[in-house]
Amino acid sequence: MPSVTHILIIDNDPMIRRLFGGVLANAGFEVLYSQDGNEGREIARRMQPDLILLDIRMPDTDGYVIARRLREEPKTSHIPVIFLTNEDISAEAEKAMKELWVKDYMHKSIDLKEFIKRIKKVLSDSKIEEKKK
Repeated sequence: MPSVTHILIIDNDPMIRRLFGGVLANAGFEVLYSQDGNEGREIARRMQPDLILLDIRMPDTDGYVIARRLREEPKTSHIPVIFLTNEDISAEAEKAMKELWVKDYMHKSIDLKEFIKRIKKVLSDSKIEEKKK
């Protein structure tokens, strides 16, 4: 029996959670949801998802802070993070992402087929990295 891949979406916008969650569910992924960064970190610690999609701009704490905290915690440091944002990423922001080991970023207006393709690539790369350890 194949194992289920869990993806956690951390985004304060319920429409975004529903849209991308539905796309992921239709592609065969099990989707977990969080409306803010602190709740998302708790879900990540408890549920150990295979991937986290993280919004950059949220009311409580921005995605850079949450990504840093996820990376610093032993229970979540291995989980790949992808920023899902409406923002254009500057060179400084891209450098900060790489320092946080964020695997990719996608604009929320991304083509949904491309979205799934990139999700699968990050998951595949993550499995290869795990086997090397």
